Amino acid sequence: MPEHSIAITLPTKPVKNADTTIEIWSGSRKLGTMQISKGSLDWLPAGAQKRRRITWENLAVLLENPNRSLVALRRDAA
Repeated sequence: MPEHSIAITLPTKPVKNADTTIEIWSGSRKLGTMQISKGSLDWLPAGAQKRRRITWENLAVLLENPNRSLVALRRDAA
């Protein structure tokens, strides 16, 4: 099993709406970058150009119901 590691970048002083950035690695392979803000969590897979955004409410639903897909969450929001 590969060793996982993360690198966290925190704002150096309190700045309104400053994001926290976390790079996530599996061994020597970068899995992606997560940006955490007040309103949402953004995931940028390694090699991708488009971020995937999820609200904190939807993240809570996913964590409580791991078999539920993001597509189902988007349908519920519509």
